[in-house]
Amino acid sequence: MKSRLLSRLDTDIRGAPHEFAADSLRCERAAYLARLGAFDDAQREIDALRQRYGQQPSTAISAWLHLAEALVGHYTDLGPAVRDKLARSHALSAAAGLKPLQALSAAWLAHLDYLVMDAAAMVRRATEALTLADPGHHAALARVKLVIAQAYHEAGRYDRAQPWYQQARRHATADGDDATLSAMMWNMASLRVAGWRQLAARGAPTADSEMHLLLGAESTAHFDAMVGVRSLSALQPILRAQVFSLLDRPAEALALFDAHLDESRRQGMEPVAGILLADRAWCHLQARREVSARADAIAAAAALDLPGSACDRAPGHTRLAQVFDALGDTAAAKRQHALGAAAWAALENDQARMIAALDAAAFSPG
Repeated sequence: MKSRLLSRLDTDIRGAPHEFAADSLRCERAAYLARLGAFDDAQREIDALRQRYGQQPSTAISAWLHLAEALVGHYTDLGPAVRDKLARSHALSAAAGLKPLQALSAAWLAHLDYLVMDAAAMVRRATEALTLADPGHHAALARVKLVIAQAYHEAGRYDRAQPWYQQARRHATADGDDATLSAMMWNMASLRVAGWRQLAARGAPTADSEMHLLLGAESTAHFDAMVGVRSLSALQPILRAQVFSLLDRPAEALALFDAHLDESRRQGMEPVAGILLADRAWCHLQARREVSARADAIAAAAALDLPGSACDRAPGHTRLAQVFDALGDTAAAKRQHALGAAAWAALENDQARMIAALDAAAFSPG
C-alpha cells in the first residue's frame, strides 16, 4: 500500500499551477522519500533539482533541498553534516520569510537537540516551531510534538508524554504521514524497552508486561511492511533482539543481533552500539560462548567510553559489570560498576534537567 502523503504529493505535483510550484513540491517529496527509506529515489530527485537550479538559484528551493539532504543523512549515517544542512535550511527559510519551512526545520533541529539531551536548545527550537506553525501545518506540528513527547517519555514521565503523543498522532494522521506514524510507534516501543531495561538493571519492578513490550516491538515492523516504510529496516529487528535479551531468550536474540547489528549501526544506531554489544555479550554468555562474550564485552566497553547519552551508558555499564563478573575479570567488573554508578547519577541529572526545561516552557499540547 502506497503511503498516503506520497500519493497526495504526486497528485499535487501533477496539478501544480506552474513549474516552480511543482519543483517546491518535488523538494518536499524528496524529503519524505528520505523519511520512508527510499534514499536512492530521494537522492535522484535532489540531484535533478540541484542541476535545474544550478545556474539560477532559488532561496526557497535551496532551503528545501538542504532539508531533504539533511533527512537523507539523518536516516543513513546521522553524521555531523545533518545538523549543518538543517541549520542552512533554517537560516535560508528565516531570511526569506518562509515561515512554514522555518517551522519545519526548527522542529527537526529540536529533534537533533533531543537526541543529545540538550534540553535548553531543544526547548528553544520547539518554542520556535510551535510559534511559527499555523494550526494546519501538520508536518511541523507532528514533528515538534513528537519531540516533546519523546523528551518527557525519556525523562521518565510517560504520563506527561501521552497527550503530546496523541497530538503528534493526530497531526500525522491528518497529513497522511505514515513515516511519522511509523517513527512514533518505533520510538514509543524503544523507549518502553529502554525504561524496562533501566528498571531491570536496578532490580526494580517493571510496569509493562513482557508480552506487551514484545508486541510493541513487533507491531512497528508490521505497520512499516503495510505502508512501505523502509527507513527503520534494521532498527526494528534490533529492538526485538533487545527484548529477547531481557527475556533471557539468548538464541532468538543472537540470531537477530548477528543478522542486523552491523546494518543497524550504519542506519544511525552507532551512538548506542555500546549497550547493543553489551546485550549481545550477555546473550553469548547465556549460550555458553565465553570467547564471543569476552570479545563483545571488550568492544562494548570501548564504545561506552565514547560520549553518549547516560540513558544508554548507565544500563550498559551495569550489564557489562555482570558479564565481566561472570567471566571472572574482577578488575574490569569493578571498573564497569564504578562507571555505571556515575552514569546513573548523570542520567538522573539529565532527566531532571529535561523536565525542568519543559515545565519552564509551559508548553500546551492542544
